[in-house]
Amino acid sequence: MMNVLQSELFRLRKRPQTWIMPLLASAFIVLYYGIGYLQYQSGSAADRLDMRQSVQQLSSIFENGMQIWRVVALVMIGSEHGWNTLRPLVARSSSRSDLLSAKWIVVGLYAIFMVIAAVLVSLLAATVASLFMGGAVSLPVAVWDDMLLGTLRWMIATIPYAVIAFTAALMTRSNAAGIAIGIGLNFAELLVLGLLLEVIDGFETVVEYGINWNVQQLVNITTEDGGSVLDPVSTEQIWQSAVILTLYCAMAIVGSYLVFTRRDITSG
Repeated sequence: MMNVLQSELFRLRKRPQTWIMPLLASAFIVLYYGIGYLQYQSGSAADRLDMRQSVQQLSSIFENGMQIWRVVALVMIGSEHGWNTLRPLVARSSSRSDLLSAKWIVVGLYAIFMVIAAVLVSLLAATVASLFMGGAVSLPVAVWDDMLLGTLRWMIATIPYAVIAFTAALMTRSNAAGIAIGIGLNFAELLVLGLLLEVIDGFETVVEYGINWNVQQLVNITTEDGGSVLDPVSTEQIWQSAVILTLYCAMAIVGSYLVFTRRDITSG
């Protein structure tokens, strides 16, 4: 198992997408704060950004920009079919389960890496933007503690769609299908559930068991004018959303093992 995991980590480091995705995310973050600076230049002091607003900015950045890393998750399995490298990998592994477990571990590690990288780049960009705008660049210790907790919540929230994208690529043996399902599911869920809300009374309760709604509960952190963290979601709801998202991930992962350990791979 360790040999397979080391091999997967090595291959992850060598893939161009592994480093392109953080660069794209960083560019998006810098653009986000750059637009804020331009608004300040053309507006008033009310548009000034300071570090005390960084938690709120991070939530918006996560919702709009962090989804692109799913491509790396699905490439980890979808490309094996496209390059006909799956059979050699299975032959080198002690079992198919070990190989798939190694890939799942790498997916999880990469998710953690991307969230941490996004938070660090966001804080750096917020600091630079605050200096240029003449805003505050310091945060109380309590806010830093809450930001660490928020980072953990963003890590949990970023996993489900990546897991679904990986599972879709595995089951369809296609990167294109994995991208379409992994990224399109978010928009499809919003569209379908939004339409059902309009025509079915009391459907709000069903929406609360969807993926998107529960992801929103985890990333929904903002700040008050005084700089303190305002969490509009109750602790009970946070735990409930985390459990629901974990169940979605567990079902997708179990399904991937059931398919992968029984699949005929002689054709690629």
